[in-house]
Amino acid sequence: MCLMVLYLMSVCLDLNEPFSEVGNDIELVFDLAGSISKTALSIITAIKQSDVVLVPIYNEVKAIKAGLNTIAEVLELNKNVVVIATKLQKCNKHDIFTSWSKCEDMKNIEDAVHSQISLNIPILPLKYSSMFNTIFEQEKPISQLMQAS
Repeated sequence: MCLMVLYLMSVCLDLNEPFSEVGNDIELVFDLAGSISKTALSIITAIKQSDVVLVPIYNEVKAIKAGLNTIAEVLELNKNVVVIATKLQKCNKHDIFTSWSKCEDMKNIEDAVHSQISLNIPILPLKYSSMFNTIFEQEKPISQLMQAS
């Protein structure tokens, strides 16, 4: 498994290999690529030493179910979970609201998390952008794509 660290390098570990302890003076981002396993020592040690665990969820039945399962598993290892409600879109061109936290997609994700897991888990909105797909298709960072356009 490869964990993305600091956006600058990746560290590949065997699933049974613990992630080294990291001092509080070092800022790291572990990207588990949507995978979590109670038997993978590298994932467990990364989650346990994290200050916060971000769980992205978008408004689709299987994504919400998977997200709820992930949150439940993470909470056994780390109580500092924040959900990122991703791919938020207006339902139609007539939707008018002043905050993405008021859109239907966000409300559905909030309802699921708060009713099935905990009211205490913060949920932050992230608006849909076609740029996310372009990043993966072209395998370039946003900064390079913006320079090219």
